[in-house]
Amino acid sequence: MILVRRYHMIASLVTFSLVFVMSIITVYAYFQFQREHGILISSGEYNIELLVSFNDEVIDIESPYYDAEKNIIIVNAFDELSENYIGNLKIDIAITSKVAARVRIKLQDEWELTRTYLDQNPEYPIAPVIENVYHTIKDSTYYPFSLFKVHPTFNAIYDLEGYTYINQIIPKNQTTIINFIDGGDSYPARSNEVFDEECYVHIDMIVDIVQANRFVEKWGIDPQFFS
Repeated sequence: MILVRRYHMIASLVTFSLVFVMSIITVYAYFQFQREHGILISSGEYNIELLVSFNDEVIDIESPYYDAEKNIIIVNAFDELSENYIGNLKIDIAITSKVAARVRIKLQDEWELTRTYLDQNPEYPIAPVIENVYHTIKDSTYYPFSLFKVHPTFNAIYDLEGYTYINQIIPKNQTTIINFIDGGDSYPARSNEVFDEECYVHIDMIVDIVQANRFVEKWGIDPQFFS
């Protein structure tokens, strides 16, 4: 599951697990797709739809960019000609609630660099080298510790546990669209006469929703957190 060492994300478009604790719902986006939708979750009080797209084409369970076995979304971070290139990625969240609510998100991504050596001696082959890639914090237009860009309208507060708190109350009885990720920068994979490199990102998400007046109790944060 996504877990960013900063937060190990794997937009692992996910099989959502709904966990009800009193009035709280925790939605684990281990993305469960439905046809013609992104990820659609329905409960008594909350409806959540995750729309993950490349070039504005929402992916589903049939997409080659979704690994059903590992429950992850696969993003190409090095080849801008690829359909699932990071620059083509968008993630939006549609929420309909029967009560006023607060939302927090944990985007977990795993950046994996593979180096394949060329023109090898068949008697002494060199196995591909696979390593995880980590990023430092960039400016506020990027999601922390990643190369993903947040949408210009995205308004959130980040904590040290990897959660992103949406800085607005979700009103009841209407659908609120949160424009979240809007593209990103490529990773500088190298290619020369000795080796080729490829870099892919695996994504997973957690969407956690609570009744608006119970966020202190359920999340254990300061009452003035959003002030």
